[in-house]
Amino acid sequence: MTEFTPNPQLEALMDRLAVNVRPVQPLDDRPTMMVVATLLLVTATLMMVWLGLRADLMAGQPHPMFLLRSGTLAVLGIVSAAAVVSQAHPGVGRNRQSWSQGWKVAAAMALLFPLSGAVMAFDQPEHAMAMVRAASGWECLRMSLLTASLCALPMLWHLRRGAPVAPERAGLLVGLSAGSLGALAYNLHCPFNSMVYTGLWYGVAVSVAIVAGRLIVPRLIRW
Repeated sequence: MTEFTPNPQLEALMDRLAVNVRPVQPLDDRPTMMVVATLLLVTATLMMVWLGLRADLMAGQPHPMFLLRSGTLAVLGIVSAAAVVSQAHPGVGRNRQSWSQGWKVAAAMALLFPLSGAVMAFDQPEHAMAMVRAASGWECLRMSLLTASLCALPMLWHLRRGAPVAPERAGLLVGLSAGSLGALAYNLHCPFNSMVYTGLWYGVAVSVAIVAGRLIVPRLIRW
């Protein structure tokens, strides 16, 4: 058996390299999720104070469309946000794979709104044109994207602190999550219950946020 002979030079080199080594604190996802939730709550409250609450909510009788729209946007926003923070960890595990599939399922379900709205628009062209010209639609787009921009900031910061290995996917998820949460906040004021209106303006708001996230975020988180 060959006897191992220590190499003093190698050991000295290893000692010098280890001098400045410090333990790395694992990146915690929970504070980021809490900051996103806090920003969403604050902006939604300010929006309700500024623009007012939906009449059916004031009366304590929420419309079924409001409930469906709220549930869809909330699920899509939360699942996508969880997928975003998981992107900050370069490791691959069962939990992260489940989140990566979860947002796809939620997005597929959310597509039912714009698809149903398009079908109804062909069946009711006059109503569809009225919804396109609705002044509230531009307000929906503007306020949803403003809130989305705020909700995207903590997710962007989280990704910069981590080590995302797929910046393009991370950017897409930031846009999807922030856009959904921004639309959810405006939904508390939105007076329309039309499927055409929902599919058009909410669909455009989320789509613009997705495109913006895909184009902007990867440039800011590359490492």
